Amino acid sequence: MVGQKGQTMPYTPVSFLDQKRAMETLSKNVFSPDAFNSPNDLYNYLAMQRRGFDFFRGTEDPKIHNQVLSYQKNVLKHILHPNTLQRIVDSELYGNTYGLSLMMTDLNNSIFKKDAQTNVNTFRQNLQIAYTKNLISMVSGSGTGKYISTARSMAIYNLKKINKIASNSSGDISTKAHRLHLRTLIDNALKEIKS
Repeated sequence: MVGQKGQTMPYTPVSFLDQKRAMETLSKNVFSPDAFNSPNDLYNYLAMQRRGFDFFRGTEDPKIHNQVLSYQKNVLKHILHPNTLQRIVDSELYGNTYGLSLMMTDLNNSIFKKDAQTNVNTFRQNLQIAYTKNLISMVSGSGTGKYISTARSMAIYNLKKINKIASNSSGDISTKAHRLHLRTLIDNALKEIKS
């Protein structure tokens, strides 16, 4: 109760430093270009163990990119969930200084900044496409009503930042094709928003 000895605030935002450290941890261990670097010969030993003749689910080769992307998508799904974004915006009213614009800018930078001027590895290509599609789904399509306007505004802002990064024509053919893919997704989404 208010005035009672030992009272605490019902809602206390996590400190700026802790939130920033959490985003840096995700950036380093989930989103960075070398987050899933392993010795190449390790991948040769990732096949599922076969037991008898019951291996009818598909091919035996390990789906390394699918597995990594599923980890990354799960993290993005939580960070970009409408409830999470709403909570961040609401908590700014009672002391949260790691606001939505800063969080989404940090997330965008962690997914794009380190290889904006270099070749983009295949793990990052998958991540960047998945993240871009998440942002697009926030501003176009049937699910946009779940997001508060502040989150949709940040999604549009970050899509335009990504489009600018993807305009860089340097890199190998795979990187150029990937950046063209990003620009095409974003241009189509932004056209849909305007109409």
